[in-house]
Amino acid sequence: MIKRRIILLSLLLMVSIPIVANAQSQDRDNPTPFVSNTIKGSGTGKKVEYFYSFTAGPGEVAITVDLKAKAGSTNADVEIFDEDGSKTFYYYPNATSQNEHAVKRFTLNNKQLLVLRLALDSSAGEYSIKLGGAVELAVQAAAPPGDTAPSSAEEQPQPPSETPVSDPATAIPTDAATGATPKSGKGSKFDLGLNLFQTAGTHFGLPTSGMLHIVMRDGTTQDIDLSKVKSASVTKP
Repeated sequence: MIKRRIILLSLLLMVSIPIVANAQSQDRDNPTPFVSNTIKGSGTGKKVEYFYSFTAGPGEVAITVDLKAKAGSTNADVEIFDEDGSKTFYYYPNATSQNEHAVKRFTLNNKQLLVLRLALDSSAGEYSIKLGGAVELAVQAAAPPGDTAPSSAEEQPQPPSETPVSDPATAIPTDAATGATPKSGKGSKFDLGLNLFQTAGTHFGLPTSGMLHIVMRDGTTQDIDLSKVKSASVTKP
């Protein structure tokens, strides 16, 4: 369980942070999948290009581009290609040491896998590309077979369907408020105030059906039909 939770936490951390472009693919045939809607980084001081993949459409896709130069001016290529290699979108920003910000949009008629090419020159400084609209991000990684990370629903503690009942014959009834053992006269009525199940607080977690068989210290017994019990609580003598 601990191992599975560590895997789940690692996945969440990887999805929640932007992709650092300097560590991404430079191979057009093996692009880095978008696992976050934003890639960001800083120029390396030389010409470089990176490739990313994502699924989008049908509908409008928005691309937000931010770019600035380390010094002087810089320009970049932001191009998107479809599965056939045809250029679907392009934008060539120019920037100085002041941040250049632009939001561009294009529309797809159907869902498809796209490849984004980002080319930077030697003067590139900080940059980021953010996707929005009809975009589907990739899953970062799958858990090893037989050790699948549980979903959030599985992680939530579920209430037990039935509260375990200790052996009535060996249970020692006590007063919930004082912890003292109450005195019980022979033939007296069974008092639901007896703490038979060591439950927290003042309410018992009883099953909703079946017979509860009680054996008193004096040897008398009593059966209670649990389907007729509305509630049970600890009361002071």
